[in-house]
Amino acid sequence: MKTYDDALKYLDWLCVFGIKEGLERTKALTAALGEPQNFYRTIHVAGTNGKGSVCAMLAEMLKAQGLRVGLFTSPHLESYCERIKINGQNISERDFAEMIFRVKACNVDATHFEVLTAAAFEYFRVQAVDIAVIEVGLGGTLDSTNVITPELCVITNVALDHENVLGDLENIARNKAGIIKENIPVVTGATGKPLEIIKKIAAEKNSPLYEVTTPADVKINLRGDFQKFNAAIAIKAAQLLQLDDAAITKGLAQVEWAGRFEVVENSSGVYVIDGAHNPHGAKALRESLDKNFPHGKRIWVFGALKDKNFDEMIKILFRADDFVIVTPPESVRAASTEMLCQSLHEHKIPCAAVEDNFEAIERLKTSDGDLKIIAGSLYLIGKIRRTITQ
Repeated sequence: MKTYDDALKYLDWLCVFGIKEGLERTKALTAALGEPQNFYRTIHVAGTNGKGSVCAMLAEMLKAQGLRVGLFTSPHLESYCERIKINGQNISERDFAEMIFRVKACNVDATHFEVLTAAAFEYFRVQAVDIAVIEVGLGGTLDSTNVITPELCVITNVALDHENVLGDLENIARNKAGIIKENIPVVTGATGKPLEIIKKIAAEKNSPLYEVTTPADVKINLRGDFQKFNAAIAIKAAQLLQLDDAAITKGLAQVEWAGRFEVVENSSGVYVIDGAHNPHGAKALRESLDKNFPHGKRIWVFGALKDKNFDEMIKILFRADDFVIVTPPESVRAASTEMLCQSLHEHKIPCAAVEDNFEAIERLKTSDGDLKIIAGSLYLIGKIRRTITQ
């Protein structure tokens, strides 16, 4: 019998082939599996930042309503099993392996993410969920999740990210708006030119559009001021799904989403762990830090991907008296420590390069900073988060 480790080896092998545009492979997989995504209701969530948090909030609200809820998100922090959940519980390693090899048996030349997407759809069918919240992986139009026909679409926001793949801001907006379906309601927190584009596409498809413009004044079991706006988007979506006020309130009070302004206090100090991985996310993190921890010296462990605008992130994130320990995320797309240190030096931010992630964390633990922060990439915090939270 194939094991979880076997599944990981297969997925690692698929990573070699990278990202391929087009929905034909996903459609071939779902056809071979008997269109599992059509056996339950779905909600589709795109956006530059906040889409994972909104997905988690929606899933928890739906669960509080008494539904059996699937949740598919990416990337994971510590285990692939985090990507596929039912009612807040990760898929087991045994079931994960079974689903991955069930998809592999379809004999479709598919990519890493396409296989994961099809595996999630099949697992939700096997487990007879009532509804599934599906997060877009990249963009929208040609993302492998865009084979579903949801009853609600959500576009959290639109900002510059993955410009090398998605292009400028207007192209990014059109790409994310690609999840909009004929006559299906859309909720968005987008502003400016991206909102204009989303409005135009929604009108062309006769899809009712609901704009969210202000943060929600509610209790959320997630820290960070930016979560108030994410909550407002999730609440509007929940209202359109006709969830009870009690379920909405309970869901927000119970939601958990690791690595998003996650505050941990232990014997070596106070830590903030945040997956801010682009300028928009960096701005949200900086604002939350300045409001919640305005005083004292900040020591960072920071790493970023080379296809991100890390120079702009550095300009936003760091104060002149911060100290930054630079270490590369675990990704073939990682920016080198030399690249990051050069940018930090240009912005007159003191730093040191530590190639090994765990050595970087040990240096952070023994530093005398008032606040210790790990940020810049989910690939980085995913690898080392457990050393802080355990």
